[in-house]
Amino acid sequence: MQGNSVERKWFSFFGNMRNKYNMRVSATKPIILFLDAKNSSKNNGNLLKESENDFFSALELASKYFSEVYNCMSLCGTDEISFIIESSTVFIDSINNKRNFRTHDIVSIFSQYFFEYFNSIYEGETVYWHCKCFNIAREKINSYIRFKSNGIQKGVTSIFLKKKGVKNAYGIKLKDKLEMCKQYPEYSAIQEYKDGIFYYRGKKTSLDEYYNRGINDKALDFFDLEEFDNL
Repeated sequence: MQGNSVERKWFSFFGNMRNKYNMRVSATKPIILFLDAKNSSKNNGNLLKESENDFFSALELASKYFSEVYNCMSLCGTDEISFIIESSTVFIDSINNKRNFRTHDIVSIFSQYFFEYFNSIYEGETVYWHCKCFNIAREKINSYIRFKSNGIQKGVTSIFLKKKGVKNAYGIKLKDKLEMCKQYPEYSAIQEYKDGIFYYRGKKTSLDEYYNRGINDKALDFFDLEEFDNL
């Protein structure tokens, strides 16, 4: 009996230490899974869409696939992708068949699923991913999508201008970069994805179409393009 008591004591001690750094996400709020490729500019060179077998195309296929599997939204561009999961319980059940909402468990399992799928369709070198998991309020979903879309715009336009020989493209304000890009005929080729590629439950749609679905996000009234650019 004494041995069992000591064993339970140490199990509780180390279990508490482990969980101290393993936060829980709420089951009643949307879950965000954000992934970005490690050393993407070094390993993949070009993050713009150029062929059916490039990095960007593989990222879009992964975006479509997981948004359909988990009945969620996804937004991808350059070297990053966000999944916005409104039905948290369904997602957790599909991950490990029990109601475990600890971030380390979610990230470690999902990132392996994503890693395996992405690298099975991407024909380049193996790509590794950083993965983060957190909650947002349901009424902030549109704000999050717009914020990440703005970041993707910064990346796409910076890469485009850098390829055109513009120095310090990443340091130029977004509204100025957008005007600079319009000077080049090739800019039309990136128009379709400069805001990011958005999937809603496996179906590709424009962000404008999504915003016009009548979902009210009052937080958007407090932001304009310049304010997002300065975040």
